[in-house]
Amino acid sequence: MPLPQEERGLEGLLSRPVPLWSLALALLLVPVAAIGTGAIVDGWEKSGAVGRVAIALARVPDTISGMFKSPAPYYGGKYEKLPGGFTRDAAFTDPGYALISPFDVKRKRSVVQVMRLSDGAVVRELVPDVDAANAASHFSSALVDVHRDKDAPRNRLMHPLLLADGSMVLHDSSPLGRYDACGKLLWSVDGIFTHSTEQGPDGSLWVPFRYPVPREPGVKADFWDDSVAQVSPAGKLVKVDRVADILERNGLARLWRGRPYLQDPFHLNDIQPAMADGQIWKKGDLFLSLRNLSLIALYRPETGKILWWKIGPWRFQHDVSIIDDHRISVFDNNTLMGYPGERVNGHNRLLVYDFATGASSSPWDKGFAANHIATRAQGRGTPLPNGDAMVEETEQGRLVRMSPEGAVRWRYISADSAERRMALSWARYLDPTTDGPAIQATVNAKCS
Repeated sequence: MPLPQEERGLEGLLSRPVPLWSLALALLLVPVAAIGTGAIVDGWEKSGAVGRVAIALARVPDTISGMFKSPAPYYGGKYEKLPGGFTRDAAFTDPGYALISPFDVKRKRSVVQVMRLSDGAVVRELVPDVDAANAASHFSSALVDVHRDKDAPRNRLMHPLLLADGSMVLHDSSPLGRYDACGKLLWSVDGIFTHSTEQGPDGSLWVPFRYPVPREPGVKADFWDDSVAQVSPAGKLVKVDRVADILERNGLARLWRGRPYLQDPFHLNDIQPAMADGQIWKKGDLFLSLRNLSLIALYRPETGKILWWKIGPWRFQHDVSIIDDHRISVFDNNTLMGYPGERVNGHNRLLVYDFATGASSSPWDKGFAANHIATRAQGRGTPLPNGDAMVEETEQGRLVRMSPEGAVRWRYISADSAERRMALSWARYLDPTTDGPAIQATVNAKCS
């Protein structure tokens, strides 16, 4: 039976001989096009519309893979199977609250919860309109596409900060947003805000900031140009101070320029303001944690001077806290980065550094070992007045209050109904003696 006319035409087209020169030309143009596209992507921010098209095309595989990947931050390692939720020692009553941002499997996104620790009740749940903040964002970056990577299902709502009026400040390598107690966006500041969020004694917000397009000359487009950002409570960007510049003017550029090139040489993960004078710091000074240098520095923003700095005994640390006028604590990930998979060396530690003696100690070491706390990255440790500590094992989705010896006062597990663990996003302990008005403001807010 003869083929229809249109099929005979298609068969003829497909069976037409191809000249050898055209095949050779095509094979030559493929690598040339790939190299040219790569060059444009590397310097896309200088290539105008062509650069924007190139970076959009380069992101297509990530966009497609993201469509089939669950936004839930599941942990892929080994852990003890435990039901999700809150449990406590009946003999101990914690008067405080925890501010957490777990992933809600029913809503398919993260939420913020104010959890009462005497019984685990959630007294306020916030579902912030992060898409409103993203809609107002206009930056382009090789580091992140907020509309693709940080929409409501994928935004982890990092380190929520509760303010006195009951509103909260949130971000996740995304614009910084302040939301009322009902989740409505009050204001946003465009840019890539990361890691910790803290409020200083004058009300300023101090947040690590990463330039969408790096200011450091000669680096690749996805270089992490970390900076210290000061934002007013009204949502105005007051100041941005690059880490590279801070180190340079304090004679410490060698700490990163004396190493092989890295896209992420600093990894600023915590800015802790001093709320009162100490023995070597003044009210308003900042402790900076640079993970990839294993460096803690005391910085005075009004002068641009580093007053003190120390590398180790912590390794790839997070979460600096001021204990009193002469001591700080540091969550030490104790990670061996030279090993495949960045292996934790046994367990994490919560170290105390005493400026009066220059000595470091590990008061909760038995507790960390007994409870096998070993998050490879991130992690939080908050010393509490009675000697206990609240510890977040971030990747494994576990939050505990424990004694120095390891007695667990209460425990929260972030897990789905199949007991699959999901990462937490930097919980915060709320003390009613200092945070009481803010707690009441958010709990009492009326939402329509």
